[in-house]
Amino acid sequence: MPALRALAGAVAIAASATAVTAVPAVAHSPEHVRCKTSSLVAAITRANARGFGKFSLAKGCVYDFTAPFSGEDATPPIAVPVTIDGNGATLRRGTTANLFRLLDVAAGGRATLSDLKIENGEVTDDGGGVLVQDRGSLHATSVLVKGNTAHNNGGGIENLGTLRLLRSRVANNNAAASGGGLSTEGSASVISTSIEGNTASRFFGGGVFNDNRITISRSSITGNRVTAGDGGGLWNNFRMTVDDSTIVDNAASDHGGGVTNAQLGRATFNRSTIKRNTAVLVAGGIYNVDSGSYLVLNHSSVTKNKAGNAPGGVFNGTGDIVVNKHSPITGNRPTNCVGSPSPVAGCTG
Repeated sequence: MPALRALAGAVAIAASATAVTAVPAVAHSPEHVRCKTSSLVAAITRANARGFGKFSLAKGCVYDFTAPFSGEDATPPIAVPVTIDGNGATLRRGTTANLFRLLDVAAGGRATLSDLKIENGEVTDDGGGVLVQDRGSLHATSVLVKGNTAHNNGGGIENLGTLRLLRSRVANNNAAASGGGLSTEGSASVISTSIEGNTASRFFGGGVFNDNRITISRSSITGNRVTAGDGGGLWNNFRMTVDDSTIVDNAASDHGGGVTNAQLGRATFNRSTIKRNTAVLVAGGIYNVDSGSYLVLNHSSVTKNKAGNAPGGVFNGTGDIVVNKHSPITGNRPTNCVGSPSPVAGCTG
């Protein structure tokens, strides 16, 4: 009997210990950031020091930055996991301030943003509004990136790491080189997002410049332009998948008003619309450039695009284009595909 009592006691102690260790950790409450730029700078500084941060910005506040924290950054580069609930707030560079961007996500940083506006950033290099560095990541939901300027690439956002845009809007940004709205040389996914009214002054991609991997789904690429180059809406030089999206009313001074698929590009369009885009030279709709270019249309249409010279719809240089069923190429001017150096199977006129 004593042995049984001892065993029972040991079981009870073990059960008690197990119960203690099973108590869940308490979640960290968000830190409220007052409506002062210095308060936001201090909050990010503290987060970097302790290894994480979770903030709630003052509702509807305009954080109007008149000077950078350092270099061309309004705030400290985010180097740790940080979550920012914007509460409808705006991060804005003052109209008379020196040049700087609003947010910078450094290597190792993981920024999660929601319900936030990022406006009027301007830099001499890349990423007028936001820079995501190599091995950094940004997840943005219901975020507006508007009216930012880069003197090189990525007027709105320059991504060298990992980017996810969900239910967001990238509008009216400008890049002196490529990627008026978004320039991505990392991995990117764009979901239920509008990329509209952006401009690249020279080179490539008025709306989006992609030189790595990008997936665009349920999104609109509208009213973007490149004023001295190719790819008014989209410019791709690696892997691009576009699902259930529209590429409409974009313009290029040279080739590919809607889409340019460059030498290393492999692009697939599923259930998407390429319509009413224009190019001054050729290929108002799609410009598939060289021998390494590969493009697939699945249940996607290329219609009512226009170019100064034939073809107005789809131009295929020496690359490959696969046009599957239910992918009409019609109503383009001056021709749909006639005038293309290499034929586009299934396309007439």
